[in-house]
Amino acid sequence: MSPCCFGDEDAVSKENRSRGCTDVLCLAIFGIFWGLLIFVAAFAIVIGNPTRLAYGQDSFGNTCGMKNEELGNMTFSGMDMTDRPYLFFLNMSNLYHSLKVCVKKCPDKTLWDEIDIQNFESETGSHLCRYDIVKFMGRSALYPTVRNETIDKYFLHVEEKNGHYACPKPPVIATKSLFKRCVPLPVANFAGEVIYSVYAYLNSFDTIQQVVSDIYAVKIEILEMVALAIVISVIMVILIHRLASLVSWIIMLIACIACIGGTCVLWWTYADIKWQLDSTPFNQLLSESVKNEQTFLVYAILATIFTIILLLIVIVMRKRVNIVVLLFVESAECIKSMPFLLIQPIFTFLALACFISFWIFVLVALATAYYPIKNRVENPLQLTSPAPLPEDYTASFAPAPLLEEEKLLNKAFTLVSFNESSWVQYMWWYHLIALIWTSEFILGCQQMVIAGSVASWYFTRDRNNLSKPILKSISNLTIYHMGSVALGSFLITLFKIPRIILTYMISYMKKHQEWKCIAWCLKCCVCCLWCMEKCIRYLNHNAYTIVAIQGVGFCTAAREAFDILASNALQVATINSVGDFILFLGKCSVAAITAFFSVLIMKNNPELHFYAIPVILISIIAYFIAHCVLSIYEMVIDTLFLCCCEDLLRNDGSKEKPYFGGKLVRYIKGGDGHSLQPLNKVGGDTSETE
Repeated sequence: MSPCCFGDEDAVSKENRSRGCTDVLCLAIFGIFWGLLIFVAAFAIVIGNPTRLAYGQDSFGNTCGMKNEELGNMTFSGMDMTDRPYLFFLNMSNLYHSLKVCVKKCPDKTLWDEIDIQNFESETGSHLCRYDIVKFMGRSALYPTVRNETIDKYFLHVEEKNGHYACPKPPVIATKSLFKRCVPLPVANFAGEVIYSVYAYLNSFDTIQQVVSDIYAVKIEILEMVALAIVISVIMVILIHRLASLVSWIIMLIACIACIGGTCVLWWTYADIKWQLDSTPFNQLLSESVKNEQTFLVYAILATIFTIILLLIVIVMRKRVNIVVLLFVESAECIKSMPFLLIQPIFTFLALACFISFWIFVLVALATAYYPIKNRVENPLQLTSPAPLPEDYTASFAPAPLLEEEKLLNKAFTLVSFNESSWVQYMWWYHLIALIWTSEFILGCQQMVIAGSVASWYFTRDRNNLSKPILKSISNLTIYHMGSVALGSFLITLFKIPRIILTYMISYMKKHQEWKCIAWCLKCCVCCLWCMEKCIRYLNHNAYTIVAIQGVGFCTAAREAFDILASNALQVATINSVGDFILFLGKCSVAAITAFFSVLIMKNNPELHFYAIPVILISIIAYFIAHCVLSIYEMVIDTLFLCCCEDLLRNDGSKEKPYFGGKLVRYIKGGDGHSLQPLNKVGGDTSETE
């Protein structure tokens, strides 16, 4: 076949051409984009309060479990709730309009009357009334000289009209802490509508807020799983480096075992959740539990399908393992000469970890970026207008204690609610674009550094005396080619964002039967965008290599990389279908093992709404980490292939123009590559015989 890889222009002259800054305009746009992102982050951090999701807030704007800042002149705001981590509803039968207060401890036993409430406060120090009512006093104890039926009639009148209390109305049912909220336990002879009201209130939480709250609640576990993913990825690298000739079989075996084990865990988790739901009364079901069941059923089915397909592909691919051995041996020789390439993903991971941590923090802050709205209440027993006193309640028979109590209960105060600004929704999309573009930019920088280092190694005759190829590659990236990486990462973002939007539209249209045809067309568009994204991503890898070798702009490099791939389509298909598949198995192994331990750790965490979401998030992060680490070999293999094409263009294998490469050069020319020695590490006669 023709070894012409770069068209008519002389490749040697291009390499000798002075290197200059490439794609400066794209770098400037990326800088402006990040300036706006910092503005969004500043807004979210100033306005938002992530702990509000995890701990809840009372009716006066205080977040339970922390010290609060005063909200203007709003009553009872700015209180220190450090020792009051739980949210208690004064009226369990009407949670949406009930006053909410922070308490030290949820009532763990039923309090049948005022005396029980007083005793509970004395024993635990947990005050269950509004904050200005220092101590709960029973009505009959306050007014012994007044007819009890008259006093009860007054309170009963207000309670029946609005259902808002300054203190809880006995009996106070035994509760437990659920999502830092005091939720009643099932008790005999207690009104079923109260239980239903509580769980209906919990089910009404916004799904996005619940997901963000879960991520915030298990941030430590997520970091632990990230560390586990790093350890497993490093083990994979060591296996490839030390056992290059056997690593293909090892990775295939580990991947099969990990996928089968992960699938079994998902089915077991689904069965366990289903059993718990079947044994729970209907009026006590949380929608989160139902969604967990549905989510894990989908996970289990998808994992089963994926595992079956994977096993079939492994059976077919096993005959081509010898080609993979050649690829890994050659790449191992390269990395052996530049061992610091193995450390480079650590810096990539640190950059990604810092950015993703920043991104998640801003995400949580955006989820709580609400403005406080005040609602002044003239009568705390009601949220609309003061209730009229009963006809037989007059000052002529009302004693002074009752009048003082009435004065206290009718003290005006301000309720606080939080509303989201409509323009905050646009910040969500901007924040999502920032995640994709910046992540791809960081990964692109890694690819550029590896490509430049490998190219310097390949085109050096005396490979025992390399002149700091990694530092030279980093220098070229930082000074000249960050604009090219910004452009390449933007192209991937340009295809990914529409795919996300269309996917969201499809999920919305599933609720409407008349839009099935449109939804099907959108699915086709999503599939096309996915294919185009994969093509662009693969072309980017090779374009970065051309940029690193020749110092040209991204568009020129992409065109020349496309010419290489088109003129060597058969070899490209073989190298990528086999080599990348083995590396893909390694990434899946890391993700599956990490997900396995994530399910075991989070399955019984009572503070989570959808623990399926943190599990899938951890799996994605684990795969991302494995991709960062194992992509070294992927990028080395792709770079070596392009270097071989350049080698074939410059040289003819004669003594005057010997090839720099070995087996890969022979394979690209159409030979089997088995009769040649590995790449030479020292200078000398590197000619090859045909």
